Amino acid sequence: MHRWLALLCALIAVSGGAQAHLASDSYLRIEIGADGKVGGQWDIALRDLDVVVGLDANQDGAITWGELRGKAREIEAYAFGRLRLAREGSNCRLVPAAMMVDYHAGSAYAVLPFAAECPLAGILTLQYRLLFDVDPSHRGLLTVAAGDRVSSEVLTPEHAEIVLDRGPGSLVDQAAQFLRFGFDHILLGYDHLLFIAVLLVTAALRRTGGAGWVAIDGLGRVLVDTIKTLTAFTLAHAIVLTPAVLGLVSVPARLVEPAVAVTIMLAALDNIWPILPRLRWQVAFAFGLIHGLSFAGALGPMRLPPLGLAIALGSFNLGVEAGQIALALLLVPIAFLMRHESGYRRVVTPAVSLASLILAAAWFIDRVFALDLLSLYSLSPAAMASRPTLS
Repeated sequence: MHRWLALLCALIAVSGGAQAHLASDSYLRIEIGADGKVGGQWDIALRDLDVVVGLDANQDGAITWGELRGKAREIEAYAFGRLRLAREGSNCRLVPAAMMVDYHAGSAYAVLPFAAECPLAGILTLQYRLLFDVDPSHRGLLTVAAGDRVSSEVLTPEHAEIVLDRGPGSLVDQAAQFLRFGFDHILLGYDHLLFIAVLLVTAALRRTGGAGWVAIDGLGRVLVDTIKTLTAFTLAHAIVLTPAVLGLVSVPARLVEPAVAVTIMLAALDNIWPILPRLRWQVAFAFGLIHGLSFAGALGPMRLPPLGLAIALGSFNLGVEAGQIALALLLVPIAFLMRHESGYRRVVTPAVSLASLILAAAWFIDRVFALDLLSLYSLSPAAMASRPTLS
């Protein structure tokens, strides 16, 4: 029995952590003028700033405009203390302008415009350290505009210092960065990871006339069905992600995030008691449309030109698919080898599904009442619409 308990613990650990991970991304845009002058704008999620600065002064679960305004100088000190621009070894002086508020895919962001007082000649470098000490999975999505040239970078703890005025990197380099970003986005996004694990834990099983599971004979059939399921999930992402990033579709995060949790709950419940269509690829495609909406906010605010956006979108989707395949390579062989064991069918599969159902229900409650979502209503509609300054 101990081997089943060990396997169960491993599968639950793979499936997800104690809390759902909402991806932590900031959007940094640097503009370099023909005269050498440098300026920029930095959009940082309120949910991230609340962790490190503490925005909810009265602890009522909502960030008001007054609370945000009262923390303006502290936010600027924290953020710009973790961003370094330098020319020829001389640090640039970062001069913040008045803070504003915006939102991307329904999540509220503090918008920090700034000027950089730098020497006018020499190589311009950037060092980025925002949130890496508290969340190594944080990513800084950087856009650099120098005249007609626009380039992009994904800043990570391992790739935190770059040369800004070297011109755009190769298309291969840019594609590789967004491929990795998509890979990380799926493997570090515990909700999407858990959904795939719930689908794959029964990859080598099929239902009989009743509600019971029986083993599937033939590794080829299992692999084909698994590839079909994962491809349907990724295809649904692509169908939704492209128009969403282009601004043609917009669904608030306060609706999408709880809906993602519901898809996990339904898939997990279906493993225990059949309530969904038998073709898993159909379920994966339908639910993938919802998961794709939650990815949509990741690239839109970068304001990339058409070619750069096409490369980023395509690479991001390939990275998502690669992350799913990596998980499948881990889970499917286990499921196939254990498919004839009654302990796997009667203990591991329902236990993983039940644990996933409970986790997803907890995430649903957390997301409905999440501080970041409530903050959208606490910031007045007029404030949100006009992008007010703190002056």
